Amino acid sequence: MRNLIAYGVLVVIWSTTPLAIKWSADEVSFAGAIFWRILLSAIIALCIVRMKGESLFGYRNDMRFYTVAAIGIAPNFLLVYWASQWITTGLISVIFSTTPFVMGVFSYFILGKQVFTVQRVIALLIAIVGLLVIFADQLRWVGLDGIYGIVAMILSVFSFSISGTFLQKIDVDIPVLQKTTGGLCFSVPMLAVAWWLLDGRLPWPLSTQAGFAILYLAIAGSLLGFALYYFLLHRLSAYVVSTVGMISPVFALLLGYFLENEPLTSHILLGTGLVLFGLTLYHVRSAMLIAFRARLVKLF
Repeated sequence: MRNLIAYGVLVVIWSTTPLAIKWSADEVSFAGAIFWRILLSAIIALCIVRMKGESLFGYRNDMRFYTVAAIGIAPNFLLVYWASQWITTGLISVIFSTTPFVMGVFSYFILGKQVFTVQRVIALLIAIVGLLVIFADQLRWVGLDGIYGIVAMILSVFSFSISGTFLQKIDVDIPVLQKTTGGLCFSVPMLAVAWWLLDGRLPWPLSTQAGFAILYLAIAGSLLGFALYYFLLHRLSAYVVSTVGMISPVFALLLGYFLENEPLTSHILLGTGLVLFGLTLYHVRSAMLIAFRARLVKLF
């Protein structure tokens, strides 16, 4: 039952995060919105660590791990928040759901892991076609602005995937709370510099909606989201946890449509369907495909 509850809450968090990002960035600059979110998250996390009488340091490769983790937070989220100015919240979720594909490529070249089979290559090609359909639709409706947002999200996926891949190379025995707190704390200086150069203003006054969005992202989107993700990874298979990334874009699209009147054109639905189908095919080993492959081997 605890696994089911954690899974459901994580789906809700990942589905609502893009919309909360858009609300927070409507009144605060994109650099300010992410800086204050991560700063607040880092302070809360650090307080929890101190209340438990624990420390961030004293673990093997702790500084190295926190630095690489921060690379997956600061540049990644800066790009996501910037992209939220140009594309819909649903598309942010859809594009970010392609992370497993990119991590698979980096795992091959950086870690030497062969994760691609014929089935997964086909899945990757299907997802690319889906993204191209979405890309063409954005170009038709909003012009170059939509392209900026899509490119920023693709770079965001690359940033997150590079960080995640290199984290796998680091041999650590750091507890989950310290991993999350260290990554957040080490990302604050990078985000502070970006905020100072691109904005430099205090986020005040704030509407109730924007203030709630920043608070929600700091507590639920960062702290609780990371904690639930690591909790499920320890209890369920990586595939089961990855299905959260397949489900959340659907709800994100619906939330954007009903709460923000974001368009749901036939091209967006088609492209999203192709991306999610490719993502599902990437993770699922189909008995029918295995049998079909065996028949082809016999024929040729």
